[in-house]
Amino acid sequence: MESVHTSADQATERETTVPTTRILVVDDDAAFRQRVKAFFAREADMEVVAEASDGEEAITKAQELKPDVVLMDVRMPGLNGVSATRKLREEMPEVKVIMLSVFDLPEYKDAAMVSGASGYVVKKSMIEALLPEIRRVCSV
Repeated sequence: MESVHTSADQATERETTVPTTRILVVDDDAAFRQRVKAFFAREADMEVVAEASDGEEAITKAQELKPDVVLMDVRMPGLNGVSATRKLREEMPEVKVIMLSVFDLPEYKDAAMVSGASGYVVKKSMIEALLPEIRRVCSV
């Protein structure tokens, strides 16, 4: 007798065969974090596993959840994104950090890269640039 696969079976098969990139979103703007989560809800191969509002919280959640990628805002109160990235990369060198900023300035990008970030995306270009950048840093 021939087996019949339901759409639920096919969805389960896809879920188990598609590797998921686990993402931690770090930004002091709660509305921005929600927009980022909504953006990734459409992506079958990416999942926002947590969010944080500052650098200290980001480090704690990264240690606990072991995300593949951390999307880190450059400027936040308390421990800023550059300092948090440096500390995170020292403690978890396997984690990829992509710095996010409203500023398209060489000095911000340079500081991000020196701190250990794998990439830099300007927020106004996020819709076009973020998915390719995540895929690029995860393939390295």
